[in-house]
Amino acid sequence: MTHDATSRDKARGRLVRTADAVMGTANVIATLWILGLMVLIVCDILGRETLGRPIAGVPEMVKYSIVGIVFLQIAHTHRKGEMIRSDGVLGVARRRWPSVGLVMDLVAQLCGAAFAATLAWAVWPKAVRAYERGEMEGVQGHFTLPVWPFLSLIVLGSVLLALSFLLTALATLNEKRGV
Repeated sequence: MTHDATSRDKARGRLVRTADAVMGTANVIATLWILGLMVLIVCDILGRETLGRPIAGVPEMVKYSIVGIVFLQIAHTHRKGEMIRSDGVLGVARRRWPSVGLVMDLVAQLCGAAFAATLAWAVWPKAVRAYERGEMEGVQGHFTLPVWPFLSLIVLGSVLLALSFLLTALATLNEKRGV
């Protein structure tokens, strides 16, 4: 192996480790967010039933939190190979025609990366506009919540998912090459 190939392998290894760490951190943040939501919902129910005073904005917080949580966890889920997918045809192709199966998997990963990158590209201007305009969700005077952080989480999660698809495509390509 040449020095250039060794340097590329080390750089690729650092990229993979960094991406895995970022995706794992996003997953942990989302998991803690879920726990916080659970506490918030329980407190809201207790306040509503025992004191007749619910916590303002809980439905809005939950609605937007679900979106944020999903997009923080999706890249990690894909990276760990735990995303739901139907790979019956791919499995048959890999057993009967290994090269065809690898190409099919590579194309699927690249399509996933393109879809995730397109989603990030489409939502980014909306996040910027929501920030610039100070867009809020809720009832003015009762409870309002800024929209831009949640749109930004969609962008971040989509970028991380695109990266995960690309890293998986790279691993598939290396498998085809026998690297």
